[in-house]
Formats: sequence, C-alpha cells, structure tokens
Amino acid sequence: MAIIAFSAMSPNLLKNDAKLTAEANAGAPIVQAPRTPNSVPETAAYMQSTPKTMSERSQEWADEKINQYLNGNGAHSFNAFPGSVHGDTVRWSSPVEGELLITVKNGWSSDALDAYANLVLITVGHESPELSKVTVQTEDGTVFESETDKNPWE
Repeated sequence: MAIIAFSAMSPNLLKNDAKLTAEANAGAPIVQAPRTPNSVPETAAYMQSTPKTMSERSQEWADEKINQYLNGNGAHSFNAFPGSVHGDTVRWSSPVEGELLITVKNGWSSDALDAYANLVLITVGHESPELSKVTVQTEDGTVFESETDKNPWE
C-alpha cells in the first residue's frame, strides 16, 4: 500500500526511463520461451484420439441435421425466425438413429408442430435420406411426429 500511495504522490517513481531501458537491452538477444506441450486432456489431439460415445455421435448427427435445416432456409440461427415455432426452438437431439427430436417453447398448436416437423423432414430429407422421422414437441409435452416409411428422395 505504501508503494501505491508513494507512487500516487511521485508520478516519476514507476515510469521507465527510455534511455536506461535501451542501454540495458542493448546487445541482449531476444529469446522466446520454449513451447511446452499442453497436457490438459481437453486438447484437440486428445479429443480426436478419444472415441466418441453413442450419445455424442447422436448429438453431432442431430446438430448436423439442424444446421442443414437452417442453411436450407438461409438462416444461421433460430433467431432468424422471430415469432414462429421455428424461432422458439430450445433444443434438439437424436434419440434413435435416423430420427430427430426438436423441442420448442410451450404454447404452439399441433398444426404448428405438424408444419414444423414436415418442413424439417422435407428440407433436410432432400440432403439426408437417412432421416426417417422428425418429432417436434413442446416443453410441456405436446407432440407431433412426421415420418416417412420410405424417403421420397432415395
């Protein structure tokens, strides 16, 4: 505390003298610290070498399908759909291979859920014939499922 108080009273105390700094550094080689490998398990190399769980692979697949849906609608996020069931999307997953489960905020009719499920199936199914079922549900449990026995794009 004394240094801080003293430096506040003496403005030149903690300032560098450019001439003295230049003289002290003259001829001194610039040495960079050696790089040491990061041993934290979350590094990219560790992440790539660790096998992913089924749950992680399922979520990656669901993320890919949602990105395909957004891209197919010229959007980068669900914020591009304000005031719609699409804009109220809160999460998504793939509980079973080939199926996408989308959860939206409460208050949407079964017609809105139906339209959303069908639009996702049509938009994403064009690029991903493995997508066979889209379920859209509200957080309180209202559910609508849209599925195909055979994808029309196969």
